[in-house]
Parts: sequence; structure tokens; C-alpha cells
Amino acid sequence: MPGNGMSGTQELFCKGGKFDKDSRTVSLSAGETASFETYFNLLSLKTYRKYCGTERIKLNLSAEGEYVINFYERKGSGAEKLLSSHNCNGNCSLPLAPFGKVEGYIYFTLGAKSNCKIYGGSWEDERAEEKDVRIAVIICTYRREKFVEDNLSRVANAIKAEPEWLDRIHFIVVDNARSLGTPVGDFYEIVPNRNLGGSGGFARGLYEAERQNKYTHYLLTDDDIRFDFSVLKRTWRLLCALTPEHSEAAVGGAMLVLERPVIQYEFGGKYDGLRFKLINSGLDMRETRSLMRNESAPKPDYNAWWYCCMPACSVKKHGLPMPFFIKGDDVEYGMRAAKEFILTSGIAVWHQDFAGKYTGILEYYIKRNLAVTSALHCKAGGFRPAVRFAYFMFKNLILKNYNCVQALYEAYQDFKRGPQFFLESDSEEVNSRIRRLAQALSDEETVEKLCGGKPQPKMRKQGKKAEFFRCIALSVELYLPSFAFSKRVGVTDIGNPSAADCFGKKIVVHYDRASGKGLVLQFDAGRRRVLRRAAYRVFFGLLFGYSRIKRQYRREKESMCSRENWERMFFKE
Repeated sequence: MPGNGMSGTQELFCKGGKFDKDSRTVSLSAGETASFETYFNLLSLKTYRKYCGTERIKLNLSAEGEYVINFYERKGSGAEKLLSSHNCNGNCSLPLAPFGKVEGYIYFTLGAKSNCKIYGGSWEDERAEEKDVRIAVIICTYRREKFVEDNLSRVANAIKAEPEWLDRIHFIVVDNARSLGTPVGDFYEIVPNRNLGGSGGFARGLYEAERQNKYTHYLLTDDDIRFDFSVLKRTWRLLCALTPEHSEAAVGGAMLVLERPVIQYEFGGKYDGLRFKLINSGLDMRETRSLMRNESAPKPDYNAWWYCCMPACSVKKHGLPMPFFIKGDDVEYGMRAAKEFILTSGIAVWHQDFAGKYTGILEYYIKRNLAVTSALHCKAGGFRPAVRFAYFMFKNLILKNYNCVQALYEAYQDFKRGPQFFLESDSEEVNSRIRRLAQALSDEETVEKLCGGKPQPKMRKQGKKAEFFRCIALSVELYLPSFAFSKRVGVTDIGNPSAADCFGKKIVVHYDRASGKGLVLQFDAGRRRVLRRAAYRVFFGLLFGYSRIKRQYRREKESMCSRENWERMFFKE
């Protein structure tokens, strides 16, 4: 039953009946039916058969009253097949017959013959052996004390109810702001750290866990998440059941959107050296077709570190994360160190929506770090990264976001310096340099006065390819004289800015719908000229120098992510 304290999530656990959040029970009146064909309670037998060798399953249910249990298989075609039916009274333990080929997933419904209450239950592999699995849960945080304290409080309550988990799971909270103090609890410890970003926080957590030398797995999670404790339990039991062939697999958790808790943001991701593809993004996980799509999802290249559990041997073999500060460290590490990823419905967390969190200076980290990742792991030559850098620089010139163009140029310059940049620079100092390019949003009143009312930016859903060709067509603006620009204010969405909205405008507003604030930017012919030349230098520099830079990164990749390089930053006076 839902134990995350969040409203709006019941249908991800159980459809039907009345849920009592205090007792965590579902009540049904005589004649009512509850379905457990849900995100957190279906059984992906195909997954467990592949990775755990599962053949015989039984359902354990804690309940009272008389009821009928029906077991179903949902086939890949969408068809529903009744497997068996059982009359029950009170608690039950029902074995399912051995299965042939399973195309989809298995679930059950409960039909109440009298008034019933359901207290909880589990799927159990009758042949599974409990292994010695000990997970270090590593959280990197920076000034999100409330999220961390709430999550630790929920874990404390869960462990109090089931104290056996105290020996299975331990939390290492890396505090990059040093604002949590240094308490130590039965199931957690807090490690003060320099502000080395998410990469430095996770690297420090892995570093400390390795020093303790008592964990079999490391689970990396963000600080701004909510989760149900049952997800940790499922992860642990899945790891216990893995066959020797898959013992080094990583377990990934999907992301559900905290503000829209039934919507799945990502079920693993793919990266081709140029762009990301979020797997099964935007699905409403109350819908059967969404559950089925998760069952047939493609294999991911990486899983984001809002919830990613990897075996300790991965760190021993492949070292610590790259010193990227933020953005892309999980992508690079997944491509470097993960033998395979296991994702299944039922292992997921709720994470804050990324809308409204984007700022132009993030482009420095995104483009620099992904350029390094592509150099390390992708076969492409210099043409694609050259086009990518130039495209975003020229697009932001049309958007009048000159600070963002400067950030992109500095990303290129630091990437061009090669491994020595990451072996000699300090992430905290680099971040201080880049933050000078940060731009403050104007308040709602200022924006509305400038725009003559509440802005209504157009909703543009065209793909990246359409936007690319649109920017090529609009690039004539890069050479327009000042007198050709309109005084009419251009408005575009801050999270998905369009060059078309800003074409030929002297003043543009990048509008944030959520807050009503906006980034007000102005045309500057002098800066445009300087940065336009910089964009051409980036394009031709990558076109003709990328192969040399790529060889350098591949030669020094182990030094960049070594313990020695991280110790240089962790313990800097």
C-alpha cells in the first residue's frame, strides 16, 4: 500500500476500494473489486525470469474477510488471459503454476464477498535464496535540508517497523553546503564536503563507501526526491535473486514527476553522442498501455542518478565518476561502467519537475561534459560536435542570450584544453567563474508592464530537426543592421525557447509560465559581432582539431576519474 505520504498516488498501487493513509489499508465492501494491475504491484515475470531465473511464484496477502483472487496475464498484444481463480478467507498464500512463455506481465484482482481489508502483500519466488546484499544509499545534497530530513524520517519509521533492514541498508548523505551538521544515526551518516557539485558529492559518497569496504552495492539518489520504502526493499530483493550471469547488473529506477505524480518522466535513457532520448517519457502510468510499453522498452545506455544502484565491483573496476561538477556524470558513468541495466515498473522515485530549473549557465556544463562523454565513448568525428556547438551558439545569438553564448564558448575552450583541465582545475573555482554569467529574472509586474499584459508565448512542439532548419533559415538575423530590428517585444518560453519568437526583435522576454517571471534580454550589436566570430572559431576548431583532443581524453580517462584526482579536490585546504 502507498507509504510515501503523497496524495494522488493511490492508483499507482491499487485501483478500487478505499485507502486509509493512517493505517495504510484498503477497505472493500461486499461486491466491490480492487485491481492490482498497477505500476507498483504488477509482476513483470519476463524481467524476473530473465535476470533471476524465476519460474515458480506465489502471492502472499495479509487481509481479512472473504474474497476471490483472480490471476491474469496481460499479453503484449493487450489481450487479457485469466490464469486461475481462488476463494480465500483472511490471510492467504497462493502458488501460481509454472509458466510457459510470458509475453507481458501478471497481476491479480480481489473481489470482496464480504467486507474486506487488505493490509499488504508480496510476490515471492519460491526458489529464491537470500544473499548477503548490503546497500550503501548515497545522497548528494546542497541546501535541501527539508527534503533530506523528510526522507530520513520516513526511512527511520520503516526501519523501526522492520528492524532487520538496519543491517541491509545504510545511508551516506554527502552535504556539499555543510549545512546539516555532522550527526550520525543508526542507519545513516552525514559527510561534510566542499561544493564540488553533484559529481563531487556522489564521488565523495562512493569514496567513503569504498573506504568502509562492507557494502556489496551503491545506490545513488538525488536529494530532491520522494520515494516509497518498498522500492528500496524491492531493489534489495531483486539484487538477492540475480543469477550469476547477471550478478553485475545495475538496477535503475524510473522517475515520476513530483508535481504530477502519475506521470513518468524517464524509464532509462539513450545517448548517441549528439542528443538524448528519454525512454517512455510522458506516460500516464495509470493506463494499461503505459504499463505495457515499460515491458517492451529498449535497453538504456544509462540511468540517471535520481535512483541508480550499481555493484561495488563497478567502482573497483572503473574508478570514480568524472569531475564534471554537474550534468552528464551519470550518462558517462553508465556508458563506462554499467554491464547492463535492469529497469522494471515498481522501482521508481518522484523527482521535482525540471521545468523552471533551467538557466543559461547550465549550457556550459551540459555541452562541455557531453563533449567529453562523446570523445570517450562515441565513434563520431569532429563534424557532429562542431555543428552542435555552432548551432546552439547561433541559436542563442538570435535569442539575444549573449551570456549563454559566452558560456558555450567557455565550455568549448575548457573542453579544448583536454584532460589537463580536469586534472589541474578545481570544480568549485570553475563554478565561481561560470556563475558570473548567471542572469536574474525580472519580476512578474516588470514583465507584464514591458509586454503590455500577461505574456502568452507560443507552444512549439516541433522536434530538434525542425528547430535546426528553422535556425538556419533565421540565421540571416545574425547580419541584420540595428535599424532593421523591431521595437515590438518578443516573447518565448524559457524552458523551450524558439528562435522564431525572437527574430528581428530588439527586446525579448524568456517567460517562465510557472512563476510569471521572465528573463529580459536586449539586442547588442557589439556583443553579437564578437560572439559571432567566436562561434565560427568553435566550429572550425572542432572540425579540424577534434580527433587530436579525442585521443588525449582517451589516453588520460583513468587519471581523470582516479581517487588521487578526487582527493586533490576533496581535501584541498
